Amino acid sequence: MAKGYALTAKQPKRVPISTLLAYLALIVWALVTLFPIVWAYLSSFKAPADVFLIPPKFIFLPTLHNYLELFNLAPPSELENTGSSSTAAISSTFPRYLVNSVIVSIGTTILALLVGSLAAYALTRFRLPLRGTILIGMFLTRLIPPIAILVPLYLVWRNLGLIDTQVALIITYLTFSIPFVTWLMRGFLLDIPVDLEEAAMTDGCSRLGALRRVILPLAAPGLATTAIFALIGAWNEFLFAVILTTENAKTLSPAILEFITDKAILWGRLYAAGDLIMLPVLVFGLLMQRHLARGLSGGAVKG
Repeated sequence: MAKGYALTAKQPKRVPISTLLAYLALIVWALVTLFPIVWAYLSSFKAPADVFLIPPKFIFLPTLHNYLELFNLAPPSELENTGSSSTAAISSTFPRYLVNSVIVSIGTTILALLVGSLAAYALTRFRLPLRGTILIGMFLTRLIPPIAILVPLYLVWRNLGLIDTQVALIITYLTFSIPFVTWLMRGFLLDIPVDLEEAAMTDGCSRLGALRRVILPLAAPGLATTAIFALIGAWNEFLFAVILTTENAKTLSPAILEFITDKAILWGRLYAAGDLIMLPVLVFGLLMQRHLARGLSGGAVKG
């Protein structure tokens, strides 16, 4: 070995105690947060007799009975048969509530993106009078409690004969979704240089053509982020859905209340229905984590 050189063993890097405590706290917090969700999904696969057990059973034979009942593919068990005719009706009408939720959520998202993106483009590219006031007004709509406008909206839809219709729900949701979409999309459009649009118009594109061929493709991540927020908001909404609908246009959120009857609480179907409602939100959240984070830290801040 050459003189002056010595072998030095690589010392393992020690993790500070504070870091270990922080990770431990995060693990405990994650377990506490995820426990209700895990419990709900486990309970939805229990047989009706196992759902009612006290203390609860953690090792059981899973079954799809509760999900089959929701879609009227299996009759209720003796334990769930409360003697009420509504028991069979609940499971048979659940698919219709699911269809209503899909139509209302997707319809609200598409219309909010269409109107909100155009409004954001106008507020970004044109020097409109009172532009600052318009932006502040849109932001303040997020501070209005929904209960404050519930009675006026109900009276309007009743006078127009639109109570218990999907149209009434979609327009109601748009009153909150469009300002939110406009605010977020404006933040994303501010990142796109005006020179690209002007170059496209110089090459012969109209303003709408430049918007369609240049701006919207570049703003695709922003559109995806905004669509997720709008869809989740419409999918989870409860207050307007429970007041403005009775049967024909009822969505999944208020439909869950029908599993709590005056004779019994149908826990199996209640767990299964709640899991089906949570599933799209969980899937969107897991698949679009980066887009959601960028929407919160990027467009929302710059808007």
